[in-house]
Amino acid sequence: MITALAARWVLTAVFAAAGLTATLPWRAPAESAQLAERVSAVFCGAMCAALIAMIWRSEPAAATWPQAALFGCAALWFGLSSLAGSGRGWRPSLPALSHTLMAGGMIWMLTTKPAATGRQPAGAARGAMASMSQAAMPAPVLAVSILFAVSCAAASMPWLARAIGPGRRVTDPVSASQAVMSAGMAAMLFATL
Repeated sequence: MITALAARWVLTAVFAAAGLTATLPWRAPAESAQLAERVSAVFCGAMCAALIAMIWRSEPAAATWPQAALFGCAALWFGLSSLAGSGRGWRPSLPALSHTLMAGGMIWMLTTKPAATGRQPAGAARGAMASMSQAAMPAPVLAVSILFAVSCAAASMPWLARAIGPGRRVTDPVSASQAVMSAGMAAMLFATL
């Protein structure tokens, strides 16, 4: 997916930091953390781990479908949790909608990436294969990939606004990790184009 070694390491560091920061509140005492917060933290950690694995190697089809099922369950969980609330004045929550979008993006990346990603030829033939796979991408797949990438990039903005406090300092590290994770997800989706 991403061939530049420096880009791989940068994205690995980004996702590792985001995953660790998102899971830190989960380590709080059990009485202070709600179930939804724990599920969110586990989801963020699992997604960051899956993104790091996706950066470095292509998964065999046998591993792709269980991951897609896991992120499908996560999308369903967060989609349903965004519907919970009172009928009067109900508004979907930013975290639930963002997690639903990102779980959908993970499923999209897992199920639409080229089958030959792990079996690309080395050297000069790799460049030729990369341009052929991009040219052969069907227009609907390309359109949905662009839509997911732009949506993830846009979803990082509210998280960033929540994370940065007065004086341009990060006051909410969990929101900052969500912003970074959304932006990194957008970068991964753009890399598949």
